[in-house]
Amino acid sequence: MIEITSTKLNPNTIPHLHVFGWEIPVYFFLGGLSAGLLVISAVKIMTNESSVNKRSVKWASLLAPVLLNIGMICLLLDLSHKINVWRFYTRFVPTSPMSWGSWALIIFMPFSALQAMILFKDAIKSLPLVPTIIQLTEQHLKKIAAINVFMGTFIGIYTGILFSSLFARPLWASPILGVLFLFSGLSAGAALMLIIAEKEDKHVFSKIDMQLIMVEAVIICLFIIGALMGTASGRDAMIFLISGPYAIWFWVVTILGGILIPLVLEGLEVAGRFRYTVMVPLLVLVGSLSLRFILVYAGQAVPTVS
Repeated sequence: MIEITSTKLNPNTIPHLHVFGWEIPVYFFLGGLSAGLLVISAVKIMTNESSVNKRSVKWASLLAPVLLNIGMICLLLDLSHKINVWRFYTRFVPTSPMSWGSWALIIFMPFSALQAMILFKDAIKSLPLVPTIIQLTEQHLKKIAAINVFMGTFIGIYTGILFSSLFARPLWASPILGVLFLFSGLSAGAALMLIIAEKEDKHVFSKIDMQLIMVEAVIICLFIIGALMGTASGRDAMIFLISGPYAIWFWVVTILGGILIPLVLEGLEVAGRFRYTVMVPLLVLVGSLSLRFILVYAGQAVPTVS
């Protein structure tokens, strides 16, 4: 019998299998943030007609497509063959998360832009074709908002599903990542709306953000427990995250700074024992961004051989 030994996964052969750079976590963050802004603003439009005049809802509707476009530029920068990006739209592959995401953006962009156009109609009514478009669509604003709730939720989940489909990386191979990225994006969206909201509305978004952070914290716990109780490779990858070189960033920046401190302060604010400060939503945004950076880089740095 001939015995063959492969050293392909030996760390002396490939010490670090690098796939993603800074562009991908930034894209994940901006995609989740834009999804959160669109979902929350669209829900406000559907449930409260007077919210169309609120500064937070109007600017969230405008920032959603703008931020996602910036994120897509980051994604384009990461592509090795940028000139071939059009090939994503020559066919639809049901088994490919990236194919689903590419086509979903075709729906997300025009409907999110349409919602923003209707809310800012007075500022852009002098532009060509805008009055005609608004006249045809303004009466259907709630239907447009309903579509945006669905598409925003889809995009928020999609970024995590795309990540978890890379089964070769045990830290990422978790079905819960889609839900985690969704609620992290919703929390970031609520935090940004808290910053831009009128003074009398800040307590509303503070309460929304507090509730979303609580759900996000539970999901992170499930993500950690699920990996520790799963396969050996998944357990080793999670131990690497929570106790390895990225542990201090994960526990201090993401968990303590981005979740626990904002959760306590927003809880005190809702109870009337703490006065609003912009530091709280900024911490949430930093925590949401750091979560994606840490998962991307730690997932690639997990040793290939124990």
